[in-house]
This record gives sequence, C-alpha cells and structure tokens, in this order.
Amino acid sequence: MRGKKNFRRAVALAAFLVLFCAGAGWSAEARPSPRITGDGFFTEVGFVTGFGYSTVSEGKYLPVPLIVHLGTDMGRWFPSLANNRGVLTVFLEPQVNPVFGYERRLEAGASLGLKYRYPLTDALSVYGLYSAGFLFLTANTVDQANGLNFANSAGVGINVRIMPGGALDLGFRIRHVSNADLREPNCGIDSYIGTIGFMFTY
Repeated sequence: MRGKKNFRRAVALAAFLVLFCAGAGWSAEARPSPRITGDGFFTEVGFVTGFGYSTVSEGKYLPVPLIVHLGTDMGRWFPSLANNRGVLTVFLEPQVNPVFGYERRLEAGASLGLKYRYPLTDALSVYGLYSAGFLFLTANTVDQANGLNFANSAGVGINVRIMPGGALDLGFRIRHVSNADLREPNCGIDSYIGTIGFMFTY
C-alpha cells in the first residue's frame, strides 16, 4: 500500500512539474520572436509525451515520457547556418517519466542534444535528433542497477503546423539506458518510444 501511495505522489509531483514548465512555454507564445528582438534565449519550446516499449527479465518495461523541450537556434552563434533552409538547434529536455509494466516505477533526468529540422512545405517539416544525458531509475530489475544511469536517444519525426508559431509534433525515438559499468548489473534497457507533442517556434 505504501508503494502505491509513493507512486501516486511521484506521479502527481511529475505532473505538476511538467504542467508548470509547459505553462511557461505557453506564456512565452505572446512574446516577440527572439530572432527579431534578441530578448529571449529559447527559440523552440514544447511538451512531448508518448508511450515506450521495452522488456527486462521480469517482464514488460513501459515508460511514458513527460518531457519539456527547450531549444535554441544555433544560427545565432554560427552565422553560416542562417543561410541554410533547415534549422539546427541545441536543446535541453528535462523529464519525469512514469513507468508501467511488471511494476509501477519512475524515471527522472535531463538530456542535452542536437536537432535538425527541415521544412518540406510551409506547414510540414521533418527532423532528426540525438541526445545524451542522465536518468535516475527506481525500477528493481536484475538487468539494470537503479539510481543514476545514462541515457542516449536517437529519433526522427515530423512537425505539422496547426497555428502560427505552433506545430503538432509526431516522432519515434530509440533510447538506450545503462550506467557505463559504474554498478552491477549493467545489461542496459533499450526502449522504443512513439512520441506526440506540441512545439512553439519563435
């Protein structure tokens, strides 16, 4: 019973943090473009969720990502990129992810990465991304030590513009979690994650 209460509290805290960060992104919608005014750092702000699938010895390991995406256009530091039709961004993704499957647990961490987005039309863009960071696991499995781990993700996706400055984000990511042999066991957990989200670009 105590485990269920702790899990509910963790999920409630995760939801609060995600909603708080997402609210900050929504409030930023009314601000002028940083490219025009230079008064903002992030040029891409969004929220991403979805559903992941992986297995461990005990059974299914099903992470549900709750990710805040904060990106900035690298063209501000590399003027040559401004002449490229695509946009290269460096991004930060803090996340708190409930995990379902053989038991209910939680992941929490942050990743830093690069994303290249290329517009096919005025309303449709494709992108690829790669990120690396840390992830704390609370899962109890013989395959992977809990506590501090490292996560690497690669993904592709599309952005469909549905309003000025706002786009629906659909993607797919492959994620590997392990701890660089800092602790045993370290078999790693590989997850396949479908994502859906909303992005504001400035």
